[in-house]
Amino acid sequence: MKSLVSCAEALRLDSATSSIADLQPILLMEDASLLLWQALAPLAAKLGAGSSSLLLAVCGPGGNGGDALAALRHARFSGLRRVAAILAKAPGELASIHAASLRALGLPVLDWTSERGACEALIAEAGLIIDGLAGTGLSGPLHGPQASIVAAMNATAESGRARIASIDLPSGLSDHNEPAWPIVRASWTLSVEPRKACLYLPPAREACGLIIGIEGVFPSDADIAEEASLLEAGDLRALSPLPPGSSYKGTRGRVAVFAGSVGASGAALLCSRACLASGAGLAALYASPETYQSASASLASVMVKHEDFAHFEPERWDSLLVGPGWGRTEARRGELASLLETGLPAVLDADAIHLYRELYDSGFRARSPIILTPHPGEFAALRDERALVGAWPRILADTAQKFQAVIVLKSHVTWIASPKVDSSVELAVWEGLDPGLATAGSGDVLAGLVAGLLGREAARAPGRALGLADAYRAARAAVIAHGLAGRAARASMGWFEAEALIGEAGKALGLQA
Repeated sequence: MKSLVSCAEALRLDSATSSIADLQPILLMEDASLLLWQALAPLAAKLGAGSSSLLLAVCGPGGNGGDALAALRHARFSGLRRVAAILAKAPGELASIHAASLRALGLPVLDWTSERGACEALIAEAGLIIDGLAGTGLSGPLHGPQASIVAAMNATAESGRARIASIDLPSGLSDHNEPAWPIVRASWTLSVEPRKACLYLPPAREACGLIIGIEGVFPSDADIAEEASLLEAGDLRALSPLPPGSSYKGTRGRVAVFAGSVGASGAALLCSRACLASGAGLAALYASPETYQSASASLASVMVKHEDFAHFEPERWDSLLVGPGWGRTEARRGELASLLETGLPAVLDADAIHLYRELYDSGFRARSPIILTPHPGEFAALRDERALVGAWPRILADTAQKFQAVIVLKSHVTWIASPKVDSSVELAVWEGLDPGLATAGSGDVLAGLVAGLLGREAARAPGRALGLADAYRAARAAVIAHGLAGRAARASMGWFEAEALIGEAGKALGLQA
């Protein structure tokens, strides 16, 4: 896992590093600019920027502007001659030093306000634009000259004439971004480690392009306040170790599934099969009378039982999965309450999320850990909002705290939140960006994986009540396995149906060959 920080924490770390190491800020900027240029150089070479086409730095008055100007000097010293810079505003103290150096070398350094026509011509001529317009200190939308420059940069990039490499984060992006704010659309973001969490906000992620981590600017063991952790494929084994060799079906987790209805039986089949793909030893689908026969004919390894809440035996199960294709009737709301009153840890998906919100508003509280797996629309419904905008990490953390639940907010970038006993909230992010996963039933498979891994958590420690930390571990493991399954399915067959994810998830978890 990689640590992600807020923009405010990045600013604090910059100041603290200068103080602790007794470094003048100009020296820290020089170190950063050299590392940035080393990452930029192969991109520039591939595009012919600085030789056959123009390498252009677009700079604001702050630190990112100074980094971009210094990187341009490194480019010139490495032999590139077609280089130029645009200043959006009068540069600050450090950026002024680097601007003066470029002018001393005879390189064009133009002012947007007084030389706008010439600046627009440079942007149109560029093959690669280094975006150093704004950085982590941004607290509101770009406006005036900076907003105009963003529009010009994006227009030339959208035309295919130029590519944009943003320093640290695309200009216009911050911890508090709103959809209407002007933001640079980068092909690459050269993010100084630790990376900024806002790079992975779903509304902004595509504007960042390929995120390239730049290490060595700050001490690797620096004390930081982590905003979230970025999940990686290598984290899966620690989060979900293989079952011991002595395992049998009763000790690998037993999951009871309540899902499906007329017209939505596929959701029940997918999620119950995914429970077994997670490594759970037993899964049973409690089917309604209308779907019982078709489910029995379609499922071989999953037990299919008649939906009978009066005689449900919670002691036979380690976890619950409720909601995919289940319906939202008043009767279902009461049935969900009776299931949660058993004290079994539960995964609530789709219809059950809406039902739980209604139960919560009436004063109902679950007795054991629950995991909610909403997509953005369902998450907005939890908060009585039409859309999720603004500071995603804070909004997600507040919602997880309110419901005292682990929340898996599914999107092209998936965020996971879990309340802690000290009233803080842990956040994790999975870098998805896989359009293959945007297929009907994909979320049902994820819900099944989460429920199966939650059951395995319970089975590993019989007699111990699970806590939110256990649920958080299961949720993160399931999200990684689901994401890796999508990548594998896309690589082997292109576009795929959700059924393909089930076997691939088992492989990702090390349970299938």
